[in-house]
Amino acid sequence: MMHKTPDITIPTDRLQNLSSELRAQSPEWADRLEQATTEQELRNLVCDLFNLSHALPSDGKSSGETHALAGRITRFINENLHRGLTLKVLANFLGYSEKYCSDLFCRIMGESFSGYMRRHRVERAKSLLATTAQTLAEVATAVGFSDQFSFSHFFKRATGHSPSEIRSRRIHQRHRLTVHTMQKAL
Repeated sequence: MMHKTPDITIPTDRLQNLSSELRAQSPEWADRLEQATTEQELRNLVCDLFNLSHALPSDGKSSGETHALAGRITRFINENLHRGLTLKVLANFLGYSEKYCSDLFCRIMGESFSGYMRRHRVERAKSLLATTAQTLAEVATAVGFSDQFSFSHFFKRATGHSPSEIRSRRIHQRHRLTVHTMQKAL
């Protein structure tokens, strides 16, 4: 015998009160709730909220949804790298548990959160060292380290070179390029 779930009607004013309460506790979840336009989106939201997405039959996330989520994650990381992001912070932003967020991150981004963050921090630091005159302390802060020593240790372990060596190479390369350009002009 099939059990039919009763249709539930929630008065509009009660729904607005619930939405206001949710916004006070978790603005990200309130935004997601307000953006839900179909019953399926609402079901997915509720399942995500309770980390029960495995409980409903899935038609699979479309590549567009996956791409959009990957873009959302990338933007969040780029905009907040200086804050020393953790998986917990990302999970809170997305509205997931850390475990679910970790699994989702691997599936969508193709690597672990820690591996992605390590690679992203190194790439950003190399770029800043090569293209700006920021001090090592400023570069460290920009990639989420509280001090220059921790950053230098991390960077050397990740690249085999100290940040100072990378900066020195950049200065040396620029000097050679300037000399070469001046010689051509003569």
